[in-house]
Amino acid sequence: MEIRPLTGAFGAEVLGVDLGSGIGDQQAQAIQMALAENGVLVFREQAFDIDGFEKFALNIGEFGDTPFITPVDGHPNVLRLLREADEQGPLFGSGWHSDWSFQLKPPSATLLYAVDVPEAGGDTAFTSQYLAFESLSESMKSILLSLKGIHSAERSYGPKGTFGRPDPNSSMDIHGDETAVVHQLHPLVRSHPLTGRRSLFVNEVYTVGIEGLTNSESSSLLKFLFEHCKQIDFTCRVRWEPGTLTIWDNRATQHFAINDYFGNRREMYRITLAGEQPVLASS
Repeated sequence: MEIRPLTGAFGAEVLGVDLGSGIGDQQAQAIQMALAENGVLVFREQAFDIDGFEKFALNIGEFGDTPFITPVDGHPNVLRLLREADEQGPLFGSGWHSDWSFQLKPPSATLLYAVDVPEAGGDTAFTSQYLAFESLSESMKSILLSLKGIHSAERSYGPKGTFGRPDPNSSMDIHGDETAVVHQLHPLVRSHPLTGRRSLFVNEVYTVGIEGLTNSESSSLLKFLFEHCKQIDFTCRVRWEPGTLTIWDNRATQHFAINDYFGNRREMYRITLAGEQPVLASS
């Protein structure tokens, strides 16, 4: 495998590997480490059917739990992210976020495979939470190290959330419910289990507060962090082609699905891999 930087900040394209034909343990370990170090990996010209996609995913991790969305029939761990050309409802995946950070053990990684994409538009943007943390002042770092964020799916999948009610015009079956309002605490700064590197762990979609702070204090600090996290210097962007597979590390990145392709169809397959409960290791 050849690993080529995607940008000067982070992310990489991986060349010289045919994932559909199967990979060995050594290649799987190399992909896991490259993902931890680069945050985002892009593999072009890959050929997967759903069975092959699942088989590859299991080479690098175990399936994670995917709530609120009906999976592909017969494939409970695969989501079909479909948006027809004339759909106008909310876009799934919009807003800067780390997948399912409201879970006790959020996903370690997400795999997204392009089946049908617009000729232009529908890119996915990423931001490095390693860089977001490391660029902070030492004083701000010391404040954040002692705090825990409150995460919840309520804004997206709660009864009053963006996807809280079934949309008969949507190509995806998204069904929010009362379980979405549950709160989960995670450290604002977490350590990566493979690299030991520290990253911010907040996002504007699922982080709804900070433990121990007043609403005003929490809102002000989170507003600063949300804006800080998405500085252009911390970002990279993936342009999709049919057969592109992108894997990202939810422990150290956020991502944003760009809604600029109305009038075009977009179909992707997605798998999340199981993760661990976020922790902050002592330096």
